[in-house]
Amino acid sequence: MDWNWIPLVLAALAAFLVLKTFYQYLCQLKKPYKLPPGPPKWPVVGNLLQLGPLPHRDLAALADRYGPIVYLRLGSVDAITTNDPDTIKEILVRQDDVFASRPRTLAAVHLAYGCGDVALAPLGPHWKRMRRICMEHLLTTKRLESFAMHRAEEAQHLVKSVWGKARDNKAVNLRDVLGAFSLNNVTRMLFGKRFIRGSGSSSSEEAMEFVHVTHELFQLLGEIYLGDYVAAWRWVDPLGLEKRMRNVEKRVDDFHSKILQEHRKAKVNLRETDDMDFVDVLLSLPGEDGKPHLDDTSIKALIQDMIAAATDTSAVTNEWAMAEVIKHPRVMHRIQAELDKVVGPNRMVNESDLMHLNYLRCVVRETFRMHPAGPFLIPHESLRHTKVNGYDIPAKTRVFINTHGLGRNRAIWDDVDNFRPERHWPGDNCGRVEISHGADFKILPFSAGKRKCPGAPLGTTMVLVALARLLHCFDWNPLNEGVDTKEVYGMTMPKAKPLWAVAKARLKDSLYLEIDDDEI
Repeated sequence: MDWNWIPLVLAALAAFLVLKTFYQYLCQLKKPYKLPPGPPKWPVVGNLLQLGPLPHRDLAALADRYGPIVYLRLGSVDAITTNDPDTIKEILVRQDDVFASRPRTLAAVHLAYGCGDVALAPLGPHWKRMRRICMEHLLTTKRLESFAMHRAEEAQHLVKSVWGKARDNKAVNLRDVLGAFSLNNVTRMLFGKRFIRGSGSSSSEEAMEFVHVTHELFQLLGEIYLGDYVAAWRWVDPLGLEKRMRNVEKRVDDFHSKILQEHRKAKVNLRETDDMDFVDVLLSLPGEDGKPHLDDTSIKALIQDMIAAATDTSAVTNEWAMAEVIKHPRVMHRIQAELDKVVGPNRMVNESDLMHLNYLRCVVRETFRMHPAGPFLIPHESLRHTKVNGYDIPAKTRVFINTHGLGRNRAIWDDVDNFRPERHWPGDNCGRVEISHGADFKILPFSAGKRKCPGAPLGTTMVLVALARLLHCFDWNPLNEGVDTKEVYGMTMPKAKPLWAVAKARLKDSLYLEIDDDEI
């Protein structure tokens, strides 16, 4: 059979898609919209070629030049970006009903069960039901408090692992120990078992596979994939991103399927009790349209959201905070003075102490300002035509809220490149420093409006507990090469290199010896 016609058909199809995109571009030019200002655009690709390996910095520069709201044409997609607090409040709060949806990207389709989760699902009945499950069954105050003992145990394991290095005068890879702390907390809540080391945990091979696939999933979700903006690019895809997405999709699904099988075989009592992990709770819930149980796809999507929201984000934040504290010894000494006053030298930090650690809370706020866990909030999408700041915003416009640019916006912050927690100090008699939200919209670690992260209280607690334990129990010094603060772009924004530092115990040995060795 003669197959010579196939390249001609593919070439014709590619040409059709390019012409279609170009036609849409010309139509856009003719629309009588008063669009926000923005940079000049190329035909077909629009402003895509103006985004480099650190697009959050590229878009912040455009906001400085054209802002506070900037219009971009990304291939065939309308987009806006902003790092201005009032504009962000307009989008996320005043017009929340317009901008509360999500774009349907290829990464979200492959890696979030067809956009069937909470974080990446478009606005609609399915999203409302999934969010309600999170709020009413998984992330309630009562259920989170029921896991407080597990969090305390993981904090003990964190201290013990660092103390072992300190006794042997070895440097500590803080990325590893903080990653293990976050991951074990999450897997104990989700699956009822630890995943990094310890008796009763998964095998090391399974744990490493889990960590690897989670990191790869985050990397792919953060990619600005040209196939989402120029349809013809999907036929080219020289980097093989869609192939990688499908591969990760299968590995993630296989992992989640195994977890569900294990829980079903355990014949868990489906009554809701404090002893049930999150998967047990999900398996006990009724499904839609009168079905006796929630379908497996929805359960897997919710599991994936919980892993994504509580592992990489908190570990990245903690690593950045430790990097800045070690780089600025005066900050470390002030934190330790506060810890010595509130906690003292004769016991470990408890969660009940956190509300009294205002300077530490200022350090976390400053970390969120300088090093937000993600360079952008998860993109929003407008459901219909609207106006923002007097400009027309077409329906289906993609919205990139630049949290990195927000924290470096010189119109609202001074001395933006210096780590200065004191800027958040409310005064000695002004109550607790709030971390997860703020009426001024100058810091936005967990978003706002309908799409605000439902796990904000848990995420804040995990960050504070880890930092309080590490800084109460140890003095820290950088290695000879100092502390590098270069970042890597992705859905989350970690340091380019893992943080290594030297720890020295600052409490009496008996406190460290009280930590149980059985599961270390």
